[in-house]
Amino acid sequence: MKKQSKTAKHTRQCFLDAFWSLLGEKPISKIAVNELTRRTTYNRGTFYEYFLDIDDLVANAEAELLEEVKQTILQVMPETDSLGHLFQIVFTAMNEKLYLLLGPNGDSAFFSRVKSELLPLVEEYLPVSPDMPYFDYLMDYVNSAVFSLLKLWNERGKDLSTDEISALMQNLVLHGLMDYIPSDALIKNSEFITASK
Repeated sequence: MKKQSKTAKHTRQCFLDAFWSLLGEKPISKIAVNELTRRTTYNRGTFYEYFLDIDDLVANAEAELLEEVKQTILQVMPETDSLGHLFQIVFTAMNEKLYLLLGPNGDSAFFSRVKSELLPLVEEYLPVSPDMPYFDYLMDYVNSAVFSLLKLWNERGKDLSTDEISALMQNLVLHGLMDYIPSDALIKNSEFITASK
C-alpha cells in the first residue's frame, strides 16, 4: 500500500498538499475524496493506493506534522535557558498547518494529541513538578493557556512580536493575571470577596 519510489512519494505528497489547501477553506468533515482528486488531477483509484480513506489521510497528515514540530523543538531544546526562550522555540516550531488543525476547521481530537506528544518535551522547563499538589490541573492550565493564546495570536495576524508574545506567555504562566490587573480593580475585587464572606 505504501509506495517508496520518488514518483510515489510525490503523488502521496500531492494528496497531502491538497488536503492542507482544502482545510484552509472548509472543515475536515466536509472534505471529500473527489475534491482531493480534482485538486491533484489524480483519480480515486490512485488516492486509495496511498490512503484507506479521508480519516487515514488526516491521521497521516497529523502524524507527519507532529513529528516535524517535535523535531524542530528537539533541535533547539539544548540551547534553551529560560521559560521565555522555550516559548519562543515553541512559537517558532508552530506552523500554519498546526494552526489549521487547532482552528475551527480542524480536528477537535488533535489538541489531545498535541498535549500528549509535545508537552512531555517541555515539562522540565515549566515551574511545576509531578510531586506538587494539583500537578495535573496545573499542567492542564498551562497547556490550555499556551495553545489558546497561540491560536488568538495567529487569528489576529501575529500582531505581537515573538518576543512580546513569549514574554506575555511567560509572565502569565508564572504570575497569572495579577501583573495586568490595575490596583484599583484589585481593591474593588478584594472588597467584594470580603463582603461576600
